[in-house]
Amino acid sequence: MRNKGLIWLLSEKGILAEDGSPIPNLPFQNDSVTAGNVHKPGIAVIINKHEVWTLIDDKWEKILTSEIKLNCICWVETGGLLLGTEQARLAWARNGELDFIESFDLLLDRKQWYTPWGAPPDVRSLSVATDGTIYANIHVGWIARSKDNGNTWQILKEQIEMDVHQVVAHPTNPNIVFAATADGFFISSDYGKTFVRKWDHIPEKYQRACACFAESNIYLVSVSNGPHGNVAASLYRSKNEGDNWEKVDGLPASISDNIDTYQIASLNDGIAYIIVNNTSLFKTRNYGKDWIKVEDKFPRLFGMLAI
Repeated sequence: MRNKGLIWLLSEKGILAEDGSPIPNLPFQNDSVTAGNVHKPGIAVIINKHEVWTLIDDKWEKILTSEIKLNCICWVETGGLLLGTEQARLAWARNGELDFIESFDLLLDRKQWYTPWGAPPDVRSLSVATDGTIYANIHVGWIARSKDNGNTWQILKEQIEMDVHQVVAHPTNPNIVFAATADGFFISSDYGKTFVRKWDHIPEKYQRACACFAESNIYLVSVSNGPHGNVAASLYRSKNEGDNWEKVDGLPASISDNIDTYQIASLNDGIAYIIVNNTSLFKTRNYGKDWIKVEDKFPRLFGMLAI
């Protein structure tokens, strides 16, 4: 279903097209669509943080409702649907219920996980490599990896910041995984066994989102001066896996809100989109070097799906 060069915008008013028009025939167009994923089986989205809907064979279906808050969702290579939740848990969507993964619940490192404000930690992002390796980003608590379709999990914490905001498996090379963290950009070429911090003296190190163009190995990362207030966010790109970074052109000079987890989406042929200040959409056609504004009057946007 991917690589048609289209995006869907996940918003507080359903799913929108690039021009802001509603995607037709949605049974939840007036609800918040907070996360989603596209893969071979179809499209899956989280509605109002507590419902999961899927689009398969042009038919929308609500497959479960959860009492626990749902944060992120992804299809795995075997066709299963994985969810990350509050309280830093992982579960499969099965038979209308959440089937929590016991091996993830029993990770010994769990006792070290936390949030800066004292609440229980979350699973913040999920990503799956082309060979089926699954990565889950715990906030705050490093990255967890499964190489056996979610049966067993290992915490990846060698030479990486604990406060990870998004983990991304490389779109074509399964050896590579990278992350945006509170202390810069980290990348691994050995399935996350070890990481290298690469930020090339960018003035700010706080990061929320990252992405990579599959056919060019050009990386994008959002940067700001911190989590709160007018954060002076910006976007940087690297043509050499983070060895050097350059600030992109075309975005507003002043961006008050962080460019958040899942708010950068890269497609094919040098096209990518970025959400700015949660209500504006920008687009590039040259691998992130230059950006143009698409629209700036959207309802609150949470993320995007490349269709």
